[in-house]
Amino acid sequence: MSELDHNESQKFPCVIPTIIDDYNRTKGYYKTFFKYLPINEIVLIGPKNVGEIASSDISSGLFDDNKVSYIDENELVPIIAVKAIYDDLKKNATQSNPSSVHWYYQQYLKMAYSQICQTDYYLCWDSDTIPLKKIEMFSDDGKPFLDTKPDGNYSYFLTIERLFGFNKIIEKSFISEHMLFSKKYMLDMIVDIENTHFTGDVFYEKITSCLGNDNLAIGFSEFETYGTWIGMKYPAEYKLRNWKSFRNLSFFVNINDFNQEDIDWLSKDYHAVTFEKYQETEPSLTELFRNKRYREKLSSEQFFLSVLESGALGEYSNGTIKYNGLIAPI
Repeated sequence: MSELDHNESQKFPCVIPTIIDDYNRTKGYYKTFFKYLPINEIVLIGPKNVGEIASSDISSGLFDDNKVSYIDENELVPIIAVKAIYDDLKKNATQSNPSSVHWYYQQYLKMAYSQICQTDYYLCWDSDTIPLKKIEMFSDDGKPFLDTKPDGNYSYFLTIERLFGFNKIIEKSFISEHMLFSKKYMLDMIVDIENTHFTGDVFYEKITSCLGNDNLAIGFSEFETYGTWIGMKYPAEYKLRNWKSFRNLSFFVNINDFNQEDIDWLSKDYHAVTFEKYQETEPSLTELFRNKRYREKLSSEQFFLSVLESGALGEYSNGTIKYNGLIAPI
């Protein structure tokens, strides 16, 4: 018997750290979240302008009777505390392209939610990702899923090794645009982090310090860290699942032009799609994506793999594509 009372029928909050631009891009799909995910609430975490617009949308009935709430991000994690350590490290960074402090900050917000969560589990969901069909978060035997995808970034594991002494434990990655966290285990992991020798008193200060000036470029993943920590300490508590998502859909279609025919085709192969805001839609790829002959002959997964292997999105290898000097997971 697990020490947690797993109940596959339970519902939990869906936590979405977001900024105003991302919120406005995807808020029209929130009713779909309630349709396809086993959630009882969407909790937005962001700056005050997100709360202001969300409050107006809630009052206007945009989300019908579905519960959407807001938390001021600085009430969970003060950005000034993270920025102070990050800025000192950045002054002597040995990498030419350190990730933004805000990229790390939004990860800390997901972790910090465990400290106020009222349920055994909470689902963190990337603000630019949309579910395509009904998705269970527990297996038939009542265990929560840890979803996995291909990923080629190993810099996360330098930080994980520094924090816990753990190396990569599975071939794939735990980064899948979402994660179902156990409140209990997240709190336990935070205690382990706060017991390390790194500078700071609380977990987000310790993690930032742990990055050092040599690993500021994509140096931490809350999903990869939690999945690895669970796998090393409580391997029987979760069940691994192969998660399939279309990560780079913005290349093929603008989110404002996404339609039901697209959803019907994609949902046969994928759980979710992601609209990365830094990716521009290419008309030639839209024409291919909407080609009726291709949709009749190919599944959406076959289509995407064909495009990847053609090099149309850039160099494709080990779960990533390289384009315009950037590396993006698929």
